[in-house]
Amino acid sequence: PLWTAMAALLAVAAWWAAVGSSRPSGDGRARLAEAVLLAMGLASVVVVLARPSWVEASGRRVPGRTAVLVDASSSLGVAEGGVLRSTEATARLAAVTGDRVEVFHFGGDLRTGPPPRYDLGQTDVAGALERLAERYVGERLDAVVLISDGIDRGPLRAEHRAGRPLVPPELPGPLTVVGVGTPGALRDLAVVRADSGGFAYAHTPMALTVEVRGEGHAGRRVPVELTRDGAVVATVEVTLDADGRAEAVFNVTPDKAGRVAWLVRVPDDADDAVPANNSLPVVVSVVRDRLRVLQVAGTPTWDVKFLRRFLKGDPSVDLVSFFILRTPDDDLSAYDDRELSLIPFPYEQLFDGEINTFDVVVFQNFNFAPYFDRNAPKLLTNLRDFVIRGGHGFIMVGGDRSFSMGGYADSPLSEILPVALPPSPGEADVAPFRPVLSEAGLRHPITRLVPDEAETAAWWARLHPVDGSNVVGEAMPGTTVLLSHPARTAPSGAPMPVLAAREVGAGRSVALTIDASWRWSVSEAAAGAGNQAYLRLWKNALRWAVGDAATSRLAVEVPQENYAPDEEVPLTVRARLADMRPAANVDVSLEVVVEGTSTSLSGTTDATGTWTTPWKAERRGTHTVRAQASDGSQVLTASTMFTV
Repeated sequence: PLWTAMAALLAVAAWWAAVGSSRPSGDGRARLAEAVLLAMGLASVVVVLARPSWVEASGRRVPGRTAVLVDASSSLGVAEGGVLRSTEATARLAAVTGDRVEVFHFGGDLRTGPPPRYDLGQTDVAGALERLAERYVGERLDAVVLISDGIDRGPLRAEHRAGRPLVPPELPGPLTVVGVGTPGALRDLAVVRADSGGFAYAHTPMALTVEVRGEGHAGRRVPVELTRDGAVVATVEVTLDADGRAEAVFNVTPDKAGRVAWLVRVPDDADDAVPANNSLPVVVSVVRDRLRVLQVAGTPTWDVKFLRRFLKGDPSVDLVSFFILRTPDDDLSAYDDRELSLIPFPYEQLFDGEINTFDVVVFQNFNFAPYFDRNAPKLLTNLRDFVIRGGHGFIMVGGDRSFSMGGYADSPLSEILPVALPPSPGEADVAPFRPVLSEAGLRHPITRLVPDEAETAAWWARLHPVDGSNVVGEAMPGTTVLLSHPARTAPSGAPMPVLAAREVGAGRSVALTIDASWRWSVSEAAAGAGNQAYLRLWKNALRWAVGDAATSRLAVEVPQENYAPDEEVPLTVRARLADMRPAANVDVSLEVVVEGTSTSLSGTTDATGTWTTPWKAERRGTHTVRAQASDGSQVLTASTMFTV
């Protein structure tokens, strides 16, 4: 309506000017007025044709947002007056939280949310502010709040030390810095470093060198403890020098190959500024220099002689062998020690004290009852736990004093053997036979004598028949039957196992029901073919029994033993079927445990039986990695460890 009224008014003015211009001209002022009115009329026509509109804007005031950055570096773990700086930082954060507040934490980079822990390895204030500015580009914040103890390790530190003014980056809002902590000297006792030399040998003493530092503790005597699985292994007292430093050396002997985790710690004082550095985890890779084998035989036989000669001749084996043993009944006779040619069998010392110093125990035609005159259940339980819990190997070889004939049917060892034992000793089957190699035996690390399967089958087919076998029952769960009897069957109707291997608990067991494997050595030599089948069989059996990585169906691998915080750790799982072929398309689950916190991961193996996933090493401490997979009939497990 406004524009219509204006257009009408101007149209009238233009009409009047046109009428006036048609009359005789008057004075100059009249003609000027007419021209102006004519121009206004023409302008009104242009405006009307343009169809203008009237726009009115309205809005509302929105409260601004606040961004809070919390320093999550490990220096926030410093305690002052018994209160951690991180506790103060958390209280400061609680004072500024609200609906319009967004919280971030930072160390070397910016992360969303409040800090789950104060243990990041570095502090870059400038970098965190720059990333915040990039996040809110084009926006305006009410405030940017920085909570920190001011210990910076980024560009700001270099600017400050160079004496240049500190200029924060362009920010989306005004910056408020909230400081925590009190400047000044601190009292702090810390384990700085633990050096193992990179690796160690199983059953061989190694030196673990530990460096201790004590700020404000010069001249103090400090006990340094070495622990493993929560138990104290050794304690060494050191005296801090004028600089507050000292070195402790622990001499330890790893009991088996693999990765071993220790924890070094010093006392937690009430005024200690950084309790978190009073302990330091260290993981050491332990390799086998020599395989430590305990061979116990109940009687001297050709089979015992051949196996003992093989073990003694292998430079990679440290053999402790007992045979032609003196029983407790001999000690009760009228003879004294000078008149007896045999030494007493130190069975209690071996099976109640030194059992865990061995990698493999071999019972060869050995019946325990005449020798274990007391504590037999306890000693055999120790041997069972040596396998199930200790992760070691056990091999039972046949004979008239083995398996059920040796009284093992109801003993603790029946729980770990690969075959079920008939409750009655019965009689041995003395008919000669040639064992039959199973399909799994073609590829299994024990019976795969050469890489080619057809050639392996040919080797076994030409070996000499054996002189009979102990009678055993079904294969136990988790057992792989490698050789079977061509005629005898188990109660289920399946061929009776002759050579069987089982993964039980953390360890492994092997059962060979014959006592004539020595014939394979002699018969090959007589045929001019050497004795490689015999030697390879037993070497393979020992390697498999101790859990050599090359013989494992499931393995989890981490390239290094020790990582720095925030490093990416590749976790790799390799799975194989019972016949040792790659297990493709198998679901794998991983559990990573550190300081009581567990994280689960899952994936599927590729065509090579491999699955790899990255892991961010964010938390300090020893990480235990456990893998689990199933082949449909058996659940496989494996584990390793590393430290951050």
